[in-house]
Amino acid sequence: MATPASAPDTRALVADFVGYKLRQKGYVCGAGPGEGPAADPLHQAMRAAGDEFETRFRRTFSDLAAQLHVTPGSAQQRFTQVSDELFQGGPNWGRLVAFFVFGAALCAESVNKEMEPLVGQVQEWMVAYLETRLADWIHSSGGWPSAKLISRGKMGALIGSWDSCARKE
Repeated sequence: MATPASAPDTRALVADFVGYKLRQKGYVCGAGPGEGPAADPLHQAMRAAGDEFETRFRRTFSDLAAQLHVTPGSAQQRFTQVSDELFQGGPNWGRLVAFFVFGAALCAESVNKEMEPLVGQVQEWMVAYLETRLADWIHSSGGWPSAKLISRGKMGALIGSWDSCARKE
């Protein structure tokens, strides 16, 4: 179960990552989360891990959000289905990075399809999923501070765990 102190960390991490990815795709202008270099080492690590993940798995993952044919009425169900399938083999940091990339891709697809109100909702679903379904694992794995290790030479091994998950599809 999440501790109350972890909720702001999770919320800030999700907002920063989604904002960063939306800006990369040219969807967001102006000041806000994800703009400029991340001051928080955790945010820096997650951004770098997400970029590496997208580079290495572009072909497998690139059009996933578009293939889901999301509508405002189906978005939450689709989000939960994909997230549950992603963690079906158990959580690890590589799958957690994939979860962040998927959530940001779903947000970008929502903007692309002129469903901007879904962006905030998807971010809320991401926070709720992390805080309810993954909080125990995150805590037992060292908490969010351990995620900073993702960008310190361990991404290859972590991505390998996504690779085995991706081959199941």
